[in-house]
Amino acid sequence: MTDKGSKFAGEPVLITGGAGGMGEAMARRLATSGARVAIVDLKPDAVMDAAARMQDDGLDVIGVPADTTDEDAMAAAVAETVRNFGSLYGLITAAGIRQTAARFTDIELTLWRTIMEVNLTGTFVAIRAATPELVATKGAIVTVASVTAAAARMNQSAYATSKAAVLHLTKQVALELAGSGVRANCLCPGVTSTAMIEQAVRTDGPGVLDAKLKGSLEQFRPGIPLGRLAEPDDQAAAAEYLLSKDSAFITGIGLYVDGGVSMLG
Repeated sequence: MTDKGSKFAGEPVLITGGAGGMGEAMARRLATSGARVAIVDLKPDAVMDAAARMQDDGLDVIGVPADTTDEDAMAAAVAETVRNFGSLYGLITAAGIRQTAARFTDIELTLWRTIMEVNLTGTFVAIRAATPELVATKGAIVTVASVTAAAARMNQSAYATSKAAVLHLTKQVALELAGSGVRANCLCPGVTSTAMIEQAVRTDGPGVLDAKLKGSLEQFRPGIPLGRLAEPDDQAAAAEYLLSKDSAFITGIGLYVDGGVSMLG
């Protein structure tokens, strides 16, 4: 059941990519902490099923199918959230897609454009759609980038570039909205145990994760110092902190929740 006495006493939050993986974990955690949550995702069945699962647990959640790259669709999703909850306090942009490992010379331009459109432009569109409502409530934004925003990663040029751009976009937004009382911060997850990572194992080979987690000393640099993958709730806890008033004097940062990978370069 929702705990109305905790971090979010009924504040409305919209989460893109909320129908699965980290986004769903974030939606559940925030709703458990008292937020009223609208989850936005592309596939209507998936978003309504995810909302229904949380509603069955007594959480105040609605599902809103929308394409985050479509300005009209995102404007309508924000309007639907406000219609149901009366206002909008928080935005989390968790929608994104991965890149199958490939050298930059082998990536088709259509794939490059798709990754940029979903990961970067979708983030921009969602923020711009939500900004008037967030200014009215002096709310907060949490974007979701990646540990790859910190340094180059082999065979991930499109994905890593898109996520580095999300981090910089967040800093721009934080600067431009600071005078309005709106904060914006970027969550940069490391390898997290989600369906997206399971798909990476199937397509890129199990050796990808074996090398990260079980490497020799010579392989330590691309490994995870804390010795495990992140769980979705590790990322959800960090997003909750950045969105909450516990971080009221923090804006424009990238928070790496990666088990120490980013300190290795």
